[in-house]
Amino acid sequence: MEKQIVLTRRFRASTVSIYQYLLKNFSDKTARQFLQKLEARIEFIASHPEAGKASFRRENVRSVLLTPHNQIFYRYNGNKIEILCLFDMRKNPKKRPY
Repeated sequence: MEKQIVLTRRFRASTVSIYQYLLKNFSDKTARQFLQKLEARIEFIASHPEAGKASFRRENVRSVLLTPHNQIFYRYNGNKIEILCLFDMRKNPKKRPY
């Protein structure tokens, strides 16, 4: 059965921000590779929603690493997977949303 993927506004905003940063400070190739990794990781989450590490702050929220600097937080319920945010791991861990 096909799982429904929902991307939140917060996730979209952080993705755009990181993409623009990579375009400005690195290269178009690096920015495209970031988006490819992100798409592959979302496909992985859709295939294996229980593979992520459970959040200690919120029930039913899980996370997976995208890169050593970025972590994806998501929630799933049956056939719906909600991608909540893309968190920069270099920030203060106390500001971690989930």
